[in-house]
Amino acid sequence: MRLLLSLFLLAGVSRIAVAHTLGNEDGFVVQLWHQLLGLHHFPLTVLLIVAGTLLLLNWRKARRM
Repeated sequence: MRLLLSLFLLAGVSRIAVAHTLGNEDGFVVQLWHQLLGLHHFPLTVLLIVAGTLLLLNWRKARRM
């Protein structure tokens, strides 16, 4: 967990995390790849996957009761 938090902080406060878009010449697949797996976007992607999984598990658990 400590390593994951360090990665979030490093990506979030570094200069590479400024808002940007890729050029128009880049296709949809390249832009999607960049948004999901780019070094400065990847921590958020992981956080969203973990949060979504936890929410789904809690929702399923609540439905069973």
